[in-house]
Amino acid sequence: MIKRKKIAAVGSASALVMFLLGACGGSSLDSPFGIITLSGNPGGGPYNLGEPLKGLSGSDLAAFNDGLINFAKKEVKSDGLGPVFNGESCAQCHFKGAIGGAGNDLQLTRVTRIGGMRAGKYSDLADLGGPVLQARSLKEFDPTYPIPGEVVPPGTQFVSHRITTPLFGAGLIEAISDSTILARTQMRLPDGVAGIANMELNPETNQMEVSRFGWKAQHSSLSVFAGDAYLNEMGITTPLFPNENLPQGHPIPPGADIVADPEDDEDVVKFAAFMRLLAPPSRAPLTVNAKKGEILFSQIGCANCHVPAMTTGVNANPALSQKEVPLYSDLLVHHMGPQLADGIIQGKATGDMFRTAPLWGLSKRIFFMHDGRATSFDGAVFTHGGEAERAKQRFIALKLGERSAMMEFLSSL
Repeated sequence: MIKRKKIAAVGSASALVMFLLGACGGSSLDSPFGIITLSGNPGGGPYNLGEPLKGLSGSDLAAFNDGLINFAKKEVKSDGLGPVFNGESCAQCHFKGAIGGAGNDLQLTRVTRIGGMRAGKYSDLADLGGPVLQARSLKEFDPTYPIPGEVVPPGTQFVSHRITTPLFGAGLIEAISDSTILARTQMRLPDGVAGIANMELNPETNQMEVSRFGWKAQHSSLSVFAGDAYLNEMGITTPLFPNENLPQGHPIPPGADIVADPEDDEDVVKFAAFMRLLAPPSRAPLTVNAKKGEILFSQIGCANCHVPAMTTGVNANPALSQKEVPLYSDLLVHHMGPQLADGIIQGKATGDMFRTAPLWGLSKRIFFMHDGRATSFDGAVFTHGGEAERAKQRFIALKLGERSAMMEFLSSL
């Protein structure tokens, strides 16, 4: 029996992150711990990355901390890991700045999605290992294991690389009502901007809902987002996603998968609770020059899609109810032009359509765009096209000082 150790209150989220990552250094949670207490942020000051929302109840704080522990825990074969996977824990990919952040290493945290056309219709190529390839397998830990990691099948038509999205403030995004997001689709905006709402038949509610999570806004709730990631990134099945991925589309050999499906029905709920209660990133105070940049951001048309703020609806949890969400996104998908097009279709999001990426926490990231191709703010702007083409051209036409002011504004986010 594992002896659980109570840990005193942790005053710094970054200290907690380092503790958790140290505890997860082996193939499992080798240094187990029981109660970790983060007191939250009851005052009005800025959040440290990785903290819970302000004003949480005691039970919510307990759920946040329990979710954080499980989010950081490395899964093993006996948990259902594999047979193929991309990561051993959520925190392996969501780490930049604090647990829940973006990825900080493209080789470790960028995954591959494939697709193609068959008989005139789009296909996820599930029979070849799609839609998401799992590059690793349990063969890493046992050279005799019969299943290798997946590779892009020869002749695949569409191959898209996707980087990890940050999760700070995800619960606030989830709490924005469908009607608030849909209202943006009815607005007549300049420059041909006409985003649409992606929709998902939520397997949890069996209702069509406005999607808002993922690079193409393919998921509507954090529960579904978590379950999808548990399956496609770690190979662990859940009640919402009860069927194993078939490695490269082939049947799993007898004895290669030792855990009955669904393999988990608790951890994924804890992951969702952690994300739902995770505080948003705080922004730096605006300098005079950054304020000029903020005005220019709106004037040249960036705010047509990167809407500075939305408001959550009425929510049973006071920490999520009727709160301003300064996310800098409309959560809609837009045509972004041939330079970014990846050919992948997800719901209503066609091959050149992507969700307007929320810009809050921008300064805490080092890779930008869906595949991490840009490593600077202006580099990211230059990749824009389609509905963002005119705004991009206005950015290019800015004077050097004006462009510098805009970069200083983005650096404050």
